[in-house]
Amino acid sequence: MNALWRWLGRLDSRTSLRRKLLVAFTLIVLLPTIAIGFFSYRKSSSIIQDQTSRAYMEALRQTSINLSYRLTEVENISYIVYTNDRLQDMLRRARTKELTIADVMNDYKNIKDILYNLEKSRNIFRIRLLIPGSALYTAENISLFGLSDRDFIRYRDELNGQKEKMQWNYLGQTSYLGAGVKSIISLHRLMLDFKNVTSALGVIAIDVEEQTLKDVLQNMNLALPYKAMLIKDENVITSYANRTDLDIDQAPLPEILRLGGGPEQGVKTIRYRDETYLYLVQTLENVDWQLIVLIPALNITDQSDLLGVYILLLSASLIAIAILMSYLMSSRITKRLSVLADKMKGIEYGRFGETVEITGRDEISLLQKRFNKMSTQIKSLIEEVYLITLHKQREEMKVLEGRINSHFLYNTLDAVKWMAIKSGAPDIARVVTDLSKFFRISLNGGNDRITVEKELEHVKAYVDIQNVRFGGSIRTELRFDPALYDVEIIKLILQPIVENAIIHGINKTSGSGGVIALRGRLSGERIILLVSDNGVGMDHETAAGLLNGTASGYGLRNVHQRLQLYYGEQCGVTVRSSPGVGTTVRLVLRTRPIDPVRTE
Repeated sequence: MNALWRWLGRLDSRTSLRRKLLVAFTLIVLLPTIAIGFFSYRKSSSIIQDQTSRAYMEALRQTSINLSYRLTEVENISYIVYTNDRLQDMLRRARTKELTIADVMNDYKNIKDILYNLEKSRNIFRIRLLIPGSALYTAENISLFGLSDRDFIRYRDELNGQKEKMQWNYLGQTSYLGAGVKSIISLHRLMLDFKNVTSALGVIAIDVEEQTLKDVLQNMNLALPYKAMLIKDENVITSYANRTDLDIDQAPLPEILRLGGGPEQGVKTIRYRDETYLYLVQTLENVDWQLIVLIPALNITDQSDLLGVYILLLSASLIAIAILMSYLMSSRITKRLSVLADKMKGIEYGRFGETVEITGRDEISLLQKRFNKMSTQIKSLIEEVYLITLHKQREEMKVLEGRINSHFLYNTLDAVKWMAIKSGAPDIARVVTDLSKFFRISLNGGNDRITVEKELEHVKAYVDIQNVRFGGSIRTELRFDPALYDVEIIKLILQPIVENAIIHGINKTSGSGGVIALRGRLSGERIILLVSDNGVGMDHETAAGLLNGTASGYGLRNVHQRLQLYYGEQCGVTVRSSPGVGTTVRLVLRTRPIDPVRTE
């Protein structure tokens, strides 16, 4: 085995990419085509059966919806009868036993009119009222029937335990006066007295001919022979078979349910008298009925042989086409890769910014796009690094000049401080001290980064200087996470915001003082700083203009740009303000810069 792998390795190293792609493409298509053809033929019967089962389950579902619709229509009519106020009054009077003959005849005519109008539904054969007691019109025995107390109690107890006090029952062959014998399925509903819901006025019985439901089963329009049965509690309500020569048509229902494992919804395969059948079950909504359909599987699997011939012919055609396409594709792919490789060599020799023509929409075209983007980005980055380096050198010169000037400034401020002390002006000495601290922290020895604690000292020095102007009316409140004090951030990001809060916010209020609240916390790798004031505030457009340049002022926008430059575009400044309420500025930083080139 090792010798074989070594031989294959040598062969691979000596073979051109074009030939390797040709062999690979041919094998990739050839082997799966043979395997798919073989297994497709072996599995064709089950695949066709599965597809047919799904189609027939959908037909069952539609049929069950049709059946449920018809049954629901009958239930709705029972509700109309049940809620008829006139009918309630007439049945309530019938229990008083104080009706005259004229009252009885009038009530009988009105009841018949109500029932007759509702019987016009296509799904209803007869609506009957089963009335307890001995009202004279209950002897009619066509639409109105009398009930003995014993029978009425039986009906009442049975229906009280049902949902909405109604139940479907299979009555089978039922004799009707003047209409002969009909096979009937009937909905029984207990009719309560609206004025005394603990009392019942009678029972509504709405009869539906079995043929009505059988017509729905007949209209399933299944292409193959089938037998459909509508069952309840292992009893057949109605059934239909579109062919009389089906052996399964003679099988008793308990035997069918035993073979199918019960009336649970789904699709199964069963065998009866050495024949295989699809066993499909669909449960009807709103009623505890099941629709069972049996289809001979032989009619389905006969189609797999023809499918096998088609698969064989298709496989042979695909193999021939695959060899031709493999040759063409290998030539095209290697040509485009060769062009891409030449351009890459150009980058090695310093020809930055060169691009290739993008052809097609495949993975190679994606490589071409990425190469073009990479080449232009390399050129752009080299130019950017050059400009950054040049800018950095200029900034270092400025810092060097600032260090030279700062020594002179510190010495001068120190001299002013001692002159103020000797002259008995401690307030001036304190202001000079704060000013000296302000400049010393601002310069920070030429370093761009400073701890949060030093940044807060810088803000405090600035506020102390401003309090000389405003008579000590500006108060600061600090609430910072202790772990934040030693974290280094870029300098001079809080003082410009505090300056804006004093000059443009607190200074414009009519009050005698102002409060600036500074808060800070760590959130994972992010630093959240908040600066709030109780100044005059501003509208939404002015607040947005501070960042996009449409409003006056540069300090806040400068802080926002510096944060994005050092920490990335996800960081920066947001302003939330309301006129007359105040302003809150939110700064989002990271614990470390995102680009070391800009911070070294």
